[in-house]
Amino acid sequence: MGGLATGLAVTYATPDTLDAPTKLSATPLSPTSVKLAWHGPDDADSYVVKVGADRALTAAKTTKVPAKGTSVTLADLGATTPGVDQFYRVDAVRDGKIRSSRTARFTLMPGAVGGLKIRQTTADGVHAVWKKVPNARQFDVTVARDKAFTKAPSTVRTVGGAHSFVTRGLSAATVYWIRVRPVNGDQAGEFSTPVRFRTMVRESSFKVGTWNVCSEKCSGYVGRARIGAAFLNENKIDMFGLQEAGGQRVGRTTNAIWSGGSQKFVRADGGGEAGYIFYRRKLFTQLSGGLFPIGDDRHTVWAKFRVKETGRVFYFIDIHLDNGKSNDSRRAREMNVVLSRMAQINDKGLPMIYVGDFNSGRHRNPDSPGALMRGAGLQDSVTLAKSPINAQFNTSYPDGGTLRSGAHVDHIFVSKHFTVLEWKQLVRLSGSSYAQPAVSDHNALSAVVALDAKAKSIGEPTATTTVGGLSTP
Repeated sequence: MGGLATGLAVTYATPDTLDAPTKLSATPLSPTSVKLAWHGPDDADSYVVKVGADRALTAAKTTKVPAKGTSVTLADLGATTPGVDQFYRVDAVRDGKIRSSRTARFTLMPGAVGGLKIRQTTADGVHAVWKKVPNARQFDVTVARDKAFTKAPSTVRTVGGAHSFVTRGLSAATVYWIRVRPVNGDQAGEFSTPVRFRTMVRESSFKVGTWNVCSEKCSGYVGRARIGAAFLNENKIDMFGLQEAGGQRVGRTTNAIWSGGSQKFVRADGGGEAGYIFYRRKLFTQLSGGLFPIGDDRHTVWAKFRVKETGRVFYFIDIHLDNGKSNDSRRAREMNVVLSRMAQINDKGLPMIYVGDFNSGRHRNPDSPGALMRGAGLQDSVTLAKSPINAQFNTSYPDGGTLRSGAHVDHIFVSKHFTVLEWKQLVRLSGSSYAQPAVSDHNALSAVVALDAKAKSIGEPTATTTVGGLSTP
């Protein structure tokens, strides 16, 4: 009787492994629709597509796709304001078994911008608004001087999704065009219909200056001061502050030399302790002034003025902080005293201009005076001017020569109320060297600032980033 053969191997078929879908792609079609595609295994029974607003797909929309399909168009996704990332996953199903793809991301197309209009303009700015846009989380805003956006166009992208835009730095009494397009992640919509606007006429601007004139430690002050005073008159300065101007001993000489001239300067009341403020009585009325100690045997001079043309009132502060590269802590202490004292004096939050020798700048680390000024809402006018003149020069040159590393220890800071139309370092040159005799061991600075009549504020400028390398309009 025969039996089963022995020693023979028995083999069994191994079930085919179900592969996961790969090469996922998403093509947004509208603010509520998207086409999803993938590569999947040939032996899948079906696919299940899950779409949701979080990577975990906890509240996902689920769609079943037949086995031969490797794409699906979803046309009923919900738009959001602002836009959000959408996530999706494709599951291959066979005989009750599931293999999942990676979780991928896409963004829906933003809706169209509608209702763009100009809410308000000033001499240098505009406030534009538009209706809320589905799926938009940012906006690209282009401003140009023609409807075709070929003349001086400038495009920025808003940081947030607010349906409004505020910018300054425009030219006064000038026609502009503005357009807006919505952005949702890597999806950008079409630009809106352009809107025309005209900035207001500039009502008032004037030129301020500052100069450390080294009246006592540098020799030959009388002759140097006469050259310096003539230089400021030639440059049509309207108001300026002097540092190291002589105090009690040389104060009378300073007052006599720097007063008058073609600009008819007068010295403001309240100056002293080597700091003085001069102004043109034709343009300004002084309302008050004084000086106060800031420590380290130093004082700060201030004056309150009214612009005769517009009635605007502002403060002009003349500063000279401690010198020495290693004395940042002293300068920080002095600067804190200045800001605290001026906050008490200027308790109405009126416009302010700070000028002087800060003995510090961005070229030094740390630059506590600059950081404190910026923290108080004041900006260095050289950073606000579109095309600063002679910024490459150092503002001080104790060893002579024409140092061009752009190290600035002298500054003109302004509050947000001002528009800076020009910044210039007033350098007296003879060829490639400083003209002789040297007026001081510092150069003078000037800035043309605008302060129009009081009007309703257009608001703070919108936070933006640049687009395509173009700067903020």
